[in-house]
Amino acid sequence: MKQKLLLTLAFSVAAMTAWSQTAVSNVVPKDKGQHCTFKEGVRYSELVINARLNDFKANTTAAGFGVFDATGHMTDAPTAARNILDYVPGLVAKAVIEAVDYYRGSATVDVRPWFYAVQHYGRLDIPNNGKVGKSFDDLNAVKLYFKLRELSAAKVFADGEQHSNAETVQTADARFKDALRGISKADDTYVIKASTLEGAAGGWWHKASYVNQMWCDGQYMGPALMAQLLNEYGGYSPITSDDWALLVRQFTIVWRYLWDNDVCLLYHAFTADPANTAGWAGISGQKGAEVYHSAEFWGRAEAWYFLGLVDVLEQMQKAGRTATADYATLRGMLQQLGAGIAAKQDAASGCWYQLLNHDGTFTASNYDSSYRYTASPVANYLESSCTAIFIAAYLKGMRLGLFDTDYTDLARRAYQGFVEQFMVGDGQGGVHLIGCCKSAGLGGSNYRDGSAAYYLMGRDTEPTVGDPASPSFYTEGKVLGGFILAATEYERRFIDGTDTQAATLSASVSPCSLTVYDLQGHRYCQSSPKGVYICQKKKFVH
Repeated sequence: MKQKLLLTLAFSVAAMTAWSQTAVSNVVPKDKGQHCTFKEGVRYSELVINARLNDFKANTTAAGFGVFDATGHMTDAPTAARNILDYVPGLVAKAVIEAVDYYRGSATVDVRPWFYAVQHYGRLDIPNNGKVGKSFDDLNAVKLYFKLRELSAAKVFADGEQHSNAETVQTADARFKDALRGISKADDTYVIKASTLEGAAGGWWHKASYVNQMWCDGQYMGPALMAQLLNEYGGYSPITSDDWALLVRQFTIVWRYLWDNDVCLLYHAFTADPANTAGWAGISGQKGAEVYHSAEFWGRAEAWYFLGLVDVLEQMQKAGRTATADYATLRGMLQQLGAGIAAKQDAASGCWYQLLNHDGTFTASNYDSSYRYTASPVANYLESSCTAIFIAAYLKGMRLGLFDTDYTDLARRAYQGFVEQFMVGDGQGGVHLIGCCKSAGLGGSNYRDGSAAYYLMGRDTEPTVGDPASPSFYTEGKVLGGFILAATEYERRFIDGTDTQAATLSASVSPCSLTVYDLQGHRYCQSSPKGVYICQKKKFVH
């Protein structure tokens, strides 16, 4: 048995070495718009961050960060059009700074330019609507400061030309204080009252303009941020007598009104006052026969709620609250939602569709509104941002021990499928991530009725594409941030030791050769946070 295992390992090493010599240089397609072929062992987080950190969009608005060298010198200014924090580049910044923290000890991945780019973005302020509690979207970017402050306080990286570590710590503390004040004001003012709907009392409105509405996506923006503030912000001041119960209640209210026990998914949103909400498909205000939820299961909204659950449960673990009823409740919801999302994974690609309860045979032929980007029929399509966020949530949830089901095969198929379905060459040696729904919502100043046709044909829902001649050939920040989160989790698990063949070997087996390569074909030899060194010739457990 031992001899057979060693022969298998020798074969694997030979195969890896052969691959390194012939295929690493072909990770990025030469032609613009050409799809990538997945290569195991490639650190796609590095590829994507280096290619796109300075050139991506928030919906249709330029949002790229500044270009920095390893000393903190800015060589190119940001391409961002907005000089204020925004949740889309904020998501990218959070994902990148977490990759910085993971790879900061790497001998081959130089994360210093990434750190300085995020530090520079972090100089921006919270929009006023966030500070006064009117929009959780305008607060979500504050999540980037937790890891940024930690690294700055420890002086892991030297002061750059633009910003010092001390200034960054001071800025982060100011953002935490303002975010907490904004959440407190939302809880006081922009909240569903018992007189409106008793079962939803205390639920935070998605935004001040969406009166008595709660959306799936909002739970990632608000309560998940509050959990991290509560657990990690030293200047935290309680909003209520039990702030954990307050934030958990946001998730449970949404679950109560959006969970479909037959489909095993969550609808996009609900209103506590259906009689006063015109234009949503699925809503009924008929007395005694009210329907509170919208009509469809939109992928990215589902993904935000899913990842929000994982993030809150992580904070509850850190706070020592795993024996509480609230922890058990959220973890039980995560089990059900994880199973429901898994059931909707496309078998052929490993990815997920824009509309989760339909496959690619579903086509919208008409959206009865001038607020559409096309009058031609649009088929349901595989969507990149929800796929990326699902991967990140499954992998992180497994790492934290949150799932009773092993989703390893699902995650691997989805990750490989993402690379081959959504990653294309940019014609300059890098890649774009395509197939991302730019935006979606309900109601508001435009007619957004939440019908299946809206999610496929609505003007704001137009996806990014792989046609280089199209103005929609670019990387949108929500898929960029989501994929960096997913890639870092994947690399932590499958490249750096927890699930690689080398890491699962019996201690009785002699150390074997195992080689992992970067994008330039160089061998990795670095310390792994999981206690494994992956080296040029041997694998040592320490």
